[in-house]
Amino acid sequence: MEQLRESMQTLSGKLLKSNGYDYEQMERQELERKAKEAAARQKQYDIQRLGGLLAYEEFTEERFANKQILTRLKNFPNENYFLFGPAGTGKTHAATVALRKTNGEVMRMSRVSRILRRCENPDEEIQAIKQLSSITMLLDDLGSEKMTEFLQSAFFEIIDRRLQYRVNGLIITSNLSLDQLAPIIGDRTSSRIAGLVGKNNMLRFSGKDYRWEK
Repeated sequence: MEQLRESMQTLSGKLLKSNGYDYEQMERQELERKAKEAAARQKQYDIQRLGGLLAYEEFTEERFANKQILTRLKNFPNENYFLFGPAGTGKTHAATVALRKTNGEVMRMSRVSRILRRCENPDEEIQAIKQLSSITMLLDDLGSEKMTEFLQSAFFEIIDRRLQYRVNGLIITSNLSLDQLAPIIGDRTSSRIAGLVGKNNMLRFSGKDYRWEK
């Protein structure tokens, strides 16, 4: 049966060539077209999960100068990290480089809030919290957005669940230290982030805002 199929393909190719068509060339072109379409879909997916075109194009390992920081992040997503320091010192860039090597995505608290508020009943809300407690993600710029009492409570549940179940694969970036974040996210949540991350994976960034130096 296999020999018959191969013979038919050979015959079909000869007939196409005799009519001015090159079967093998057409097949290569079709494969190339499919490969380009797959690459385009992957690019759009990566742009979305990394937080936009800027992050996709610029937040690469080659563009990040401080290789020592990237070495500190080498165990992601098998560990959790908290990156903090002034704006424009490379926190999101470094975190995105680490995230690129996974299927994780960038989130901000505003998006977490939207996900939770789309829930129509308590069961859906519980499932959303479970999902947010298990996925690999970069929670970017924590503390930059006002948190309602509802969001503060839900965020505590997400962090507490990750801590209790020892879930890795979370990077948090912030312009604020955990002590400074406590009034915004709550003392209990700040404490649990410390327990989730560990002292060795709290990385302080310093320096001038690179955006003013472009």
